[in-house]
Amino acid sequence: MPFFIGGLTISNVNKKQSFPIRALLYGLRTPGRLFDRFILYPILDRKIANSNLELFVHDKERGLMRVLNYGERLNWTLESGKVCDAVPWLDRIEPLISKQDIVFDIGANMGITANWFANRSKHVYAFEPHPDNISTIKSQKELRKIENLTLYDIALGEKESKMQLHIKGFHGHHSLGDVDNSPTIGKMDVNVRRLDDVFEELNITNINFMKIDVEGFEADVLNGATNLLSDKKVNYILFELQDTILNSIQRTSREVFEILFNFDYQIIDLNGNLMSDSNSSIPNGDYLACIDGLDAAKKLAKSTFELS
Repeated sequence: MPFFIGGLTISNVNKKQSFPIRALLYGLRTPGRLFDRFILYPILDRKIANSNLELFVHDKERGLMRVLNYGERLNWTLESGKVCDAVPWLDRIEPLISKQDIVFDIGANMGITANWFANRSKHVYAFEPHPDNISTIKSQKELRKIENLTLYDIALGEKESKMQLHIKGFHGHHSLGDVDNSPTIGKMDVNVRRLDDVFEELNITNINFMKIDVEGFEADVLNGATNLLSDKKVNYILFELQDTILNSIQRTSREVFEILFNFDYQIIDLNGNLMSDSNSSIPNGDYLACIDGLDAAKKLAKSTFELS
């Protein structure tokens, strides 16, 4: 899969190797990794920060574009062959999106997936409370001439309020709680609204696809959308569960599953496996809530990238 950065075409090749070989290679690479971490990346970070230019990576095949604003992410992109972490699930869910669809991107971060959705659907409503991420979304929207994306600079939760957003060292980790994903470097007040209330203000009848990426507060978003869920006005709900994040704020994956099961949604993983409400444990990963899980599983596409 070719992608482009600075005019160069890079080919990604996935090769599986035995554990001893991987361990040996990891050991050999350790000095280089230390050099990158403590010398190369800080130099690149300063160069990027002091430059008047914006550096982008563009995945031409998928139509994805990302601002590369620090050195370590540049290296990760070149090594992984991915513009962002979302690529494996974007590949799989693409057949579920059509040009007539309404999409909600909750926790839009820098707008990479919101723009991807906008190129494949009728309209996207994106929700993101952090000012720097909002600025990037607006810049990308203007640069790519995206007309069918409406941005809300708010968070979504179970009730209308003001809450503190915990600012993390990584732009994709900001959360309404002090979750265990990266160090907290600041806090700011943000407006929180219920999804049911926002939906009622829009001249739409249904949400075809909804992505939730809110760093541990998935249950809050769903609890603020009980009318939508009870009336089955959301066809697909994509969300990620990570035990480390949830446990750090006294939450569980089971809590998110139970909300959806109580509204008679079915849940599948992105390999198409149907999840049961009797599952004793829920593995970390991405999940899709839908009205008909077996039908959705049949529609999932393949990807050259494995799910993380």
